[in-house]
Amino acid sequence: MKNIESKAATIVRIAGPSANAKMLEAAAQRLAFRRARDVLPTKIETARLILRAPIRGDVPVLTQLADNKNIADKLSRLPSPYTRADAIAFIEIFAQRADERPYAITTHAGDFLGIVGFTFAIGQHPELGYWLGEPFWGKGYMSEAVKALIEAAHATRLFPVIRARALTTNTGSIRVLEKAGFTNHGETTDPIGNNTGKPVFLFRLEQPR
Repeated sequence: MKNIESKAATIVRIAGPSANAKMLEAAAQRLAFRRARDVLPTKIETARLILRAPIRGDVPVLTQLADNKNIADKLSRLPSPYTRADAIAFIEIFAQRADERPYAITTHAGDFLGIVGFTFAIGQHPELGYWLGEPFWGKGYMSEAVKALIEAAHATRLFPVIRARALTTNTGSIRVLEKAGFTNHGETTDPIGNNTGKPVFLFRLEQPR
């Protein structure tokens, strides 16, 4: 027991103020994420859509729509194949994280169409992400959802810059971002996930003054 206590004390001494400072910084970042996440409205309405928190009742249609290689091939983080377990984990774990703020995109009649939201990362501006079920492509739904979410974010005054990425071959996503006012700030390769090594455009939107 004494040996264990001695080793623990040694670790604490080695860690010292620097490690404590890093821990405090990480905690402060988590609080900042939570503040930015929670200041956003719980529900956003547009002429045709309602953006709301994903719920367990979305699981069947979420699984059905997301289990589509045409969608997964365009996204970094969507599992493929996409299972019921993936949908449950998304709703009960991923969607609850302090660094994520996803919204289910639904019609006023309650039909689930896809997901839009923000991801927060230490030292970076929030990143916009989204996907739409293939049966609903080409109807302007995603442009409407993105515009509404950005307007809600700008109303908080906590989102001076929003980032986004799109594969250089994903013309539909590029059009959505350009219509929302994003500008292309260069090209790189996706560092992680399904599209590792593929070329992506980097987009940026600054809040109007």
